[in-house]
Amino acid sequence: MAMLRSLGVVVAGLVIGFVLVMAFELAGMRLFPLPAGVDPMGDPESLARAMQAGQVPLGAMVFVILAYAAGSFGGGWVAARLAAARKLRHALVVGGVLMLAGVSNLVTIPHPTWMVIATLVVFLPLAYAGGRLAQRGAAGG
Repeated sequence: MAMLRSLGVVVAGLVIGFVLVMAFELAGMRLFPLPAGVDPMGDPESLARAMQAGQVPLGAMVFVILAYAAGSFGGGWVAARLAAARKLRHALVVGGVLMLAGVSNLVTIPHPTWMVIATLVVFLPLAYAGGRLAQRGAAGG
């Protein structure tokens, strides 16, 4: 039963994490529109071409990193808050799975070096921070 609860906790954290990533990425696309003809969802190759040509606004790329940070933090917080034990471990599992999704994006679409580094660095520390905050909240009341 504990394993099923752990799985449910991780799934809940992932759902929140992915929703936050999508919300931040959509906000970033509205604030920093992609060039005409670039459709990252329907035609990832168009985004790859725009990235290679340096046509993607810097703000849009920064928002992707912010999306990863928000998703990892929020997903980690939810997982740690819901976990009965090993709260940080649950948060880090969520961060790890989100990181795998981010890495698959890096493999699919070429990114600038700074973005690759930021992607690799952001997930686990932010999931950990979300987990720590959830622990403090649980301990405080």
